[in-house]
Amino acid sequence: MKNIFKLILIIVIIIGTYIYVFKEGGIFIFKNTDDKITDIQESDNDIITVFAKGMKASNYIKTITNKPYTLTKPNDKYEKIIYDFEEHLHYNDIEKLINNLNKSDATLVTVIGNSVDKRSIYSIEVGHGNKTILFDAGIHAAEVAGPLYIMKYLIDLVNDYENNMDEAINIINNYKIVMIPCINPDGYEATLFGAKNINNKNLYIYKNSEDILFETYKANANGIDLNRNFPSQHGGLYYTSNVLNETVSKKPSLGYFDYYPGAKLGSEPETRAVMYWLEKHLANSYGYISLHSAGRVIYSGKPNLADSFNEKSLKLAEIVSQTNDYIAFDKNEEEVGFGNDGTSTDYASELISGFKFSSETGRLSSSSYLSPKVKEDINAGVITLETLPEYTFDLEIIKDEYYYKELARVFTKIIKSG
Repeated sequence: MKNIFKLILIIVIIIGTYIYVFKEGGIFIFKNTDDKITDIQESDNDIITVFAKGMKASNYIKTITNKPYTLTKPNDKYEKIIYDFEEHLHYNDIEKLINNLNKSDATLVTVIGNSVDKRSIYSIEVGHGNKTILFDAGIHAAEVAGPLYIMKYLIDLVNDYENNMDEAINIINNYKIVMIPCINPDGYEATLFGAKNINNKNLYIYKNSEDILFETYKANANGIDLNRNFPSQHGGLYYTSNVLNETVSKKPSLGYFDYYPGAKLGSEPETRAVMYWLEKHLANSYGYISLHSAGRVIYSGKPNLADSFNEKSLKLAEIVSQTNDYIAFDKNEEEVGFGNDGTSTDYASELISGFKFSSETGRLSSSSYLSPKVKEDINAGVITLETLPEYTFDLEIIKDEYYYKELARVFTKIIKSG
């Protein structure tokens, strides 16, 4: 009887392991798991103070083995889309435009995740070429211009392609442009149209709406700054020799430039959607551009990473500055180890540089905080592109920026730099 019981137990374990590993996104779902995860603990871990916990390795693997779904192509024919900043778009209006773009054979639309308030987060691939470049926008709630700029650019590009315009056909045939129009749809909707548009009335953003300064609110519906929630090497920690950056908060945001990374990195569904997206596309890309909306500057490079990476990033920044009067900053304008890390560009830069996720730190890792081992030969760059002089919801200002600062031309030149 004991032997029968043992046999049954072994069978149950085997079946359970199969279900976890192959059906539920377990750690062995990747053929080359060692390329993604390590048990490294930084050699100089005594120099840091941690204020946000790392991400569990099992959650990390589940994140990057996400199974998004691709929208079915509609049967009806593509018709020219008209949009020229006539009005602010509700997020469901953006979704309608995305569905219309999906009618073109130039596009592939994928839902890569959902927000806290259950709104879909979309990735739009435009083009059939072998050269891939990534753009995203709307990670900060009140930076509402970025999503509009991405939608305007995509609409005009696909309209021109469908109208057999030479430049658009050239771009579609030679490049693959992968864009997330809005990472933080709950924050976008609430800042523009009020917390009444939040469906789940138990969420932080709704319950604290009377105290939130929405004009500068950066966070998601949980009060967490998604752009500090990524498990990059320095996310949620600072060097003990440094003073914690004054903008960093240890409690949920109220919109007063209080950047709260959350109690645990990678905790937010929006963050995890972008992590999956970067893991899927970044290795084959020549650039990642994250759109923000304050300062008319471009940040490029990271002081702790390779010269080849920083040079490539600065070249992308200079494409912008040479087209309009935005100021291109190099790696010297970036800080490391002051508690303000954990951005999407930190995370992307480290992936490009060969960092692996550490099951020990719950972050990306490369042996040392102060002197990480990095890939030297890098052909991809990362920039943060800050449009507009300051936060604004004024559509006339947003529209003027797009045209007078030639943002469509900027995007096209960046794309054609690959």
